[in-house]
Amino acid sequence: MESRVPEQPGVCPFVDREEELGAIDRAYRERPGLAVVYGRRRVGKTRLIWEWLKRSRARAVYFLAHLSSHEHNLKMLAEKAASQLGDPLIARVTPRGLGDLLTLLARSGADVVVIDEFTYWVRAAPRVASELQEFVDTQLPSTSLLVVISGSLVGVMERRILGGGSPLYARARLRLRLHPLRYKAAARLLSRMSPEDRVRVYSLVGGIPFYLCLVAGARNAGEAVWRLVIEPGAPLRVERDLLLREELRDPHAYNAILSAIARGHTTPARIAAATGLDPSHTHKYLAVLEALGFVSRETPLFKRKGRYRIADPILRSWYGLVEPVSELLELGLAREAFKAIMARLDEHTAPAWEELVKLHLLEAWAPSGYTLAGRLEHREEELDVALINTVEKKAVVAEVKWSDLTLREAEAIRRAAASKAYRLLPSGYSVTETYVAARSVRGGEGADWIITPASIAEGSLGAGPA
Repeated sequence: MESRVPEQPGVCPFVDREEELGAIDRAYRERPGLAVVYGRRRVGKTRLIWEWLKRSRARAVYFLAHLSSHEHNLKMLAEKAASQLGDPLIARVTPRGLGDLLTLLARSGADVVVIDEFTYWVRAAPRVASELQEFVDTQLPSTSLLVVISGSLVGVMERRILGGGSPLYARARLRLRLHPLRYKAAARLLSRMSPEDRVRVYSLVGGIPFYLCLVAGARNAGEAVWRLVIEPGAPLRVERDLLLREELRDPHAYNAILSAIARGHTTPARIAAATGLDPSHTHKYLAVLEALGFVSRETPLFKRKGRYRIADPILRSWYGLVEPVSELLELGLAREAFKAIMARLDEHTAPAWEELVKLHLLEAWAPSGYTLAGRLEHREEELDVALINTVEKKAVVAEVKWSDLTLREAEAIRRAAASKAYRLLPSGYSVTETYVAARSVRGGEGADWIITPASIAEGSLGAGPA
């Protein structure tokens, strides 16, 4: 008898994630075992699990845990399992703990038990992690069950469930941290927009499926901004607070650090000075933010000193675009706030476009040994993107603009970039290819050294060795 897991509602297409689906499928075929799927809010964990359940046709139990008492979650899991397995007796059992209930579900014929948002259960009742550990160690090997736990609280998952010394350390057959969609997959959800507006929207929300689906029907970036920020209940107004409060014990200190980085204070010393925090504490805070994926430390190629940037696209958009118009929104001046955001949108898009170009070139050139990517800098001179083949001492470089150029302007930028590259590269390196990336290049159609949103959308990598 098949389980009665209800169909998941949703109109947004499921895109990409084939590798992740394959990983869960392998864990299922090799059961018994424990699989862990986790990642930031809205990254698509639940949708991934539902898609796998739909394809697998496994006899499954799906339960969404609550930030509630241990007893309440056990009771609700038993009731869901009774309904989905078609066995009302399960709901009448009073298990001593999660292990007892999972043992019962395995005997009742379940192939898979999914506990979604397990981190909420752990936060409310820490003992549940130890109960699951005991089941995995003593009972799971004698079953044919795959237990899948997922969670949005990345810090809780890594510190209190999976990390060294935690109950489930080294016990998961599959440990899958889900990352945002890559650009080409994300762009498929924005098919009504121009290639340029797809990049603008990607700069706002990155590859976070929840937000991409909210604006999937929008015709342009302006419509997307209105839905995401301006209209009543727009999600980007509150997402910063939700992210920080859910993940962090002292959200005010972390907010101060993120705000300082957004204002251009990008080294630990400057961040400490801007926030008034103790420098030794600042390093610890930055380490936590980096582990969560909220910030990243970028070091120019062939250099030692790096600087921090806000890596999470939702936080980057909040500090860069939403916070500056928050007073206008509070006053109900929606159109004025919208105009202010649209006036700054291209400035906000430029760094995301640079990152996209870097990844675009890396995809094309990595198979030929160009695996080190970053910026080249020395004193006041810099080059936006360089890919390095350290074995052959060769480089592929690119100058990146988020502006409309003529072919003559692009050619001049290309010559200057090639010359600059030889000044910035270590002695003995040669330049294999020089690219110019821009929003558009009038008259540059067909030139294989030009990268635009349109060329990326068409899949023409104009990049890579012949």
